[in-house]
Amino acid sequence: MLRFTKPARGKDIHQRGYFSYITEGIIHIYNAKLNHPNEKFKVYFDLFDIYGYGKGNIFDVCFIQDTEDYKLNFNSYSNIEWLDTLTRFDPYDETTFTKEKFETCEQIIKEHLVLNDEMKNLFSSRHSQIDFTNTIGFHRRATDMILHHIPTIPLDNIFSSIEQEEFENIFLMSDNVDDLNKFKQRYGNRLITFDEFSTSELDSNPFFKMNKDEESTKNHIKEIVFGAYTLGMTKKLYCTKSNLSTFSILSNSNLNYKRLN
Repeated sequence: MLRFTKPARGKDIHQRGYFSYITEGIIHIYNAKLNHPNEKFKVYFDLFDIYGYGKGNIFDVCFIQDTEDYKLNFNSYSNIEWLDTLTRFDPYDETTFTKEKFETCEQIIKEHLVLNDEMKNLFSSRHSQIDFTNTIGFHRRATDMILHHIPTIPLDNIFSSIEQEEFENIFLMSDNVDDLNKFKQRYGNRLITFDEFSTSELDSNPFFKMNKDEESTKNHIKEIVFGAYTLGMTKKLYCTKSNLSTFSILSNSNLNYKRLN
């Protein structure tokens, strides 16, 4: 069996959110499968002490991994990012997406991102209240996207696109309170959201740049992991470019989605 680590590259800078590591990890595992198509392997997400997320391994907040094997066989693990890149796969570039990649990544997520009991219980309690056959999803990533050279789409354009669909409810993830409140004003009790710990009070900064306490940060991680999976279960997902929305797309190879430009 082969063993790989997914390191927290760039963890000392301000510009990387949680899913920049997680979605990147999925793509690296996909590449590992291309490099070693007939091998089984373990992957340890070594995401310790990342700027804006406090101490500890942020992967372990929501997921289970074989930490004991990593400790016992530390010298057998190699950096998964050192493997040859055999295909271009960019979470921000849909020209690099294929059906085969979607299907493989869906299986990777099921195999390598195993939810812990707390998250399973959270999913079970909340998902029982959502009729996914009549719910569309939207992920609003707006705060600091100018740093990534991605323009922010006006909300009126988003509302116009969403309202071309037939739906009873909207499941929303928003990274700022102002946009969240505008969705609430427009859709009222048709809006489903659990964004208490995933929104920022300031429009210019996402939650992970707000220097929150450890408990709030862990709750933030739980909420965005819940939201990313839930977006991938909706009738149709509307989103803009982000690592979180790409994860949602990869989590369900049959997802009907549209990225707004």
